[in-house]
Amino acid sequence: MADAPRYDDSLTIALLRARDAVTAQFRDHVGAAGLTLQQWRVIRALAGGTALDTTTLARRCVILAPSLTRIVRHLGDSGLVETLASHDRRQRVIRLTPEGEALFTEIWKVSERKYAAIEDAFGQDELRDLVISLNRLRACLEPDRAIGNAGV
Repeated sequence: MADAPRYDDSLTIALLRARDAVTAQFRDHVGAAGLTLQQWRVIRALAGGTALDTTTLARRCVILAPSLTRIVRHLGDSGLVETLASHDRRQRVIRLTPEGEALFTEIWKVSERKYAAIEDAFGQDELRDLVISLNRLRACLEPDRAIGNAGV
């Protein structure tokens, strides 16, 4: 039997640890605004007047449909999102309310500083190359999926 790679050198473990390290940079200020990171991803995906159907929103935010349903219900009850009429009655289209846009703007100011700190620590070119490489890896493993739809 071939030697197994060291556990710490595993691609899946390295990706999980990097994800944890990156999301930890955003957890406190997002939480201080009363949101989970998943709720923040939904708000961020809808920022700037973007209205998305729930299937696209779930895929873009990397959230399972049942979880997205709960998140949208909570954000709707909080007055941060609203459901729009859709030409396809089976599909719901979601957008931010003015209150949701204002909350996005408030949180984004801090997030921009966090992103700048990550770039400073890791390197702007290196970070860009890493994101490109990770999107290429995903495209190789999920050729039927579009690239570049997720984010914290």
